[in-house]
Amino acid sequence: MHIVVTFLIALLLSVPAAAQVQVQATPETSVKLEQWRSRWVLPVTIAGKPRRLLFDTAGGLTLLSRDTVTQAGCTPWGRLTGFRMFGDRGDTARCSEVAIELPGYRVAPPAVGLINLGKLNPLDAELDGLASLNMFDGKAITLDLASGELTIESEASLSHRVASMKALKVRLSREVQGLALAVLVEVPTSKGPVWMELDSGNGGTVLVGKHVAEFVGLDPNKQTKQRARFAIADGVEVQTADAFTPDIILDGNLGMPFLKNWIITLDLRRGLAWVAAAKRSAQQ
Repeated sequence: MHIVVTFLIALLLSVPAAAQVQVQATPETSVKLEQWRSRWVLPVTIAGKPRRLLFDTAGGLTLLSRDTVTQAGCTPWGRLTGFRMFGDRGDTARCSEVAIELPGYRVAPPAVGLINLGKLNPLDAELDGLASLNMFDGKAITLDLASGELTIESEASLSHRVASMKALKVRLSREVQGLALAVLVEVPTSKGPVWMELDSGNGGTVLVGKHVAEFVGLDPNKQTKQRARFAIADGVEVQTADAFTPDIILDGNLGMPFLKNWIITLDLRRGLAWVAAAKRSAQQ
């Protein structure tokens, strides 16, 4: 009888402990993205109205349509200036403290800009803007762009998540007076490291700057697409038949042909990153 009672007490004590561990490792929130051709859309709420933002990890600034910011009570003012990867300058008026809501998460970035996606591409006309990483400044997020899931990690869930992942060397890029946020990953070459931007807004290509193309085995003078295969870390490779070597002001841009193959966790406070192979469905 004593043995049975002791066992039952031990069992009862273990259940809350297990539950506590599970609760402590729960992320802040997880959001299902919506498929948008070869890219993803982040559903949000702004000023009480559902909005759909193209999820673009290389966008730098979150950009909203004029209708969206007007409904949120902002009259755009001033100017923000940045440069796109082909070197062309972009100017936009700004809005401050526009609240953007996801289930379990609310953020009001210090600044958002304006964009008309339909003017850039008529197929994107129904979208309300561009969601960039500055929406998650100071947070840790995990991107599973094979299945379309974005997770905002807690400290506990971050520790649990990355324990089995491979660390990557990254830099946080902050342009537009420090208001923008993007992530560049180190790519080793025989001459030294180069840094390539993670870009979920690039649905179909990997771009390697003409000035570094030969160092990752590509032809800098080829005008058409070519096959690329180069390492980022042990067991982590870029492999695609859709690489180009344009004259850009970045070393490179890793779009969905790379990102869809990996689960990537980004600590946007500490400037750290980890990667694991994405799970592929039978259809993929």
